[in-house]
Amino acid sequence: DEPTYKLIYFNARGSAEHIRYIFAYIGIEYIDERIPLQLWPEYKDCKREESIFTFIVQLSAMPYKKLPVLEVDGKPVAQADAVARYLARKYDLMGRNESDALICDVLVDTLEDLEQGE
Repeated sequence: DEPTYKLIYFNARGSAEHIRYIFAYIGIEYIDERIPLQLWPEYKDCKREESIFTFIVQLSAMPYKKLPVLEVDGKPVAQADAVARYLARKYDLMGRNESDALICDVLVDTLEDLEQGE
């Protein structure tokens, strides 16, 4: 059975965009839950008790209080590049050998640089 995925990130491209690219490339359905950026400080610091995002800000639901988070069958996983590598390995996108895998890692790091404006 295919796992269920929910990607939680801001209503922006940013650090989750390469994860979205991977989902688009492999054609796997996922929930793309986007949080309004202007509301993030309230949710991150748990200042609003009654919120549809309350589950996100709980430490057990949002590792490191950092986005993006990918829920895999309801289990949260943080760190965008680790998530991207997980999906790439799971769906056989890391190439045929170590040299191919190295090129994939270079591409992920290059995307990270572009996201950071370098």
